[in-house]
Amino acid sequence: MKINYKALVLIVMVLAIVGCRKYSDDYKAFLDNREVIYPGLVTNSNYNTGNLRVQLFWNPSPDPSITKYSLTWNNGADSMIVNATTHDPKDTIKVIIPGLKEYVYSFKVVAFDASGNRSVGQEINNVRVYGPVYKTGLLNRSYNLVNPYELNPDGSVKVNFLNGDSTNLSTTVKYTDNAGDIKEVHLKKRDNSIILPNYKTGSLIQYQSYYLPQQNSIDSFAVATFDDLPLLCNKSLFAPLRLPTDIGSAYGWELQYLWDNNLNEPGFHTPGQTFPFWFSLDMGAQASLTGFKIYQRMGGSLYNAGNAKKFEVWGSNSPAGDGSFDSWVKIGTYTSVKPSNKPVGENTREDIDFAAAGEYFAIPAGAPAVRYIRIKVLDTWSGSAYFHALELNFYKQNK
Repeated sequence: MKINYKALVLIVMVLAIVGCRKYSDDYKAFLDNREVIYPGLVTNSNYNTGNLRVQLFWNPSPDPSITKYSLTWNNGADSMIVNATTHDPKDTIKVIIPGLKEYVYSFKVVAFDASGNRSVGQEINNVRVYGPVYKTGLLNRSYNLVNPYELNPDGSVKVNFLNGDSTNLSTTVKYTDNAGDIKEVHLKKRDNSIILPNYKTGSLIQYQSYYLPQQNSIDSFAVATFDDLPLLCNKSLFAPLRLPTDIGSAYGWELQYLWDNNLNEPGFHTPGQTFPFWFSLDMGAQASLTGFKIYQRMGGSLYNAGNAKKFEVWGSNSPAGDGSFDSWVKIGTYTSVKPSNKPVGENTREDIDFAAAGEYFAIPAGAPAVRYIRIKVLDTWSGSAYFHALELNFYKQNK
C-alpha cells in the first residue's frame, strides 16, 4: 500500500495542536480562572535580640500595591500584622514582637496587597531571644583585688576593676558621700577605674554590671544584685596604740601620719633599732579584714632605705598591757615585691608606678576579726634597722 507521507505529517500536526489547546487551559480550574499575582519581596530582613522580645526589621519592597506584612512564628501558630507605611527600599521597617519565651525562633515575613495577594515570603531564622536563664548566669565585673582603691589628694577615691568581658556594657557604682547622700557613677566597658568624688571613708561601696547578650541587642541585662566592694576602714577612727615594747617615732614623722590620707611626706619614721621591732595601732572598731596596702616612701628611698621588705601582721582585741605578744594572733607574714626584680637603687617605671599605687597584701580567709593591729618589721629593702612609710590602708568585709 502506498503511503502519502505529506498527508500523515499534516494529520499529526493537527492532532498535536488540538491536544495542546485542550490542556493549556486546565490550570485555570485550579486558580478559579484568576491570574496569580505575587507582591514584591522585602530585602535585608534581620533582627535585633532582646529580653523576652525581639525587633525584626527589613527594607520594604518598592511594589506600591503592598498594604501590609504578615509576621508568623511558632510554625504559624502566632502572628502579627504590620501596615506598610513606606515603599521606599532605602527605608527600614521595624517592629517589636513582645511576650516571647527564651528560645530560638524562626519568623516568616509575607507581603500582601489590597486584593489579598501574597508574596512567597521570606524567613528570618535562628533568632535567639534571651531571658531569665541568661540573666542568672551573669556575674558582676571583678574588681582589682590587688589594687582595689587609690586615695587622691582631693579626698576622692579611685576604684579599680579588671577588664570587662566582650558582652559587658557598663557597671554602676553606688556609694555614700561626705554629706550622707547616696551617689551613683557609671563605669564604661573600656575603662578600668572610676572616681568616687567626696567619698565618705568607711562607707559601703556597691557595684552592679550590665550586659548586652549580642551587640545588636535592644535590651541590656543587669546582674540580679549589687555586690559589695571590700570596705576601706574608716581611718578617722584610727589612733596610735603605744605599748611598752613598741618602737617610737623619729624626725617628726609620727605614727598617726600613716592614716592621714596624705601620700606626701611626712609619714611614719622609726629611730634606728635592731630587728625585729614593732609598732601598734587601734582601728577604733573590730573588723574582719580582707587586706591592706602600704605606701612606700618614694624618691631615693623607693625599694631602699627603711621601706619594709619583710614583716608580720598581728591582731588582737585585748592587747596585753605589758606590750608582750600575749593575746596577739599572727595574721600573716608578708614580703614586699619589686616588679622588675632589679637590684636596690635601680627602679624602672613599672616599679615606680606599682609603689605609687600602694602595695596590696591579702589577709587569708578565716582570719579572726580584730580591732588592734601590730606590725612587726623583720627586714627592710636596704637592710637598715629602721622603718618608714607614707600611708597605710586596711580593707574589711561588709559585716
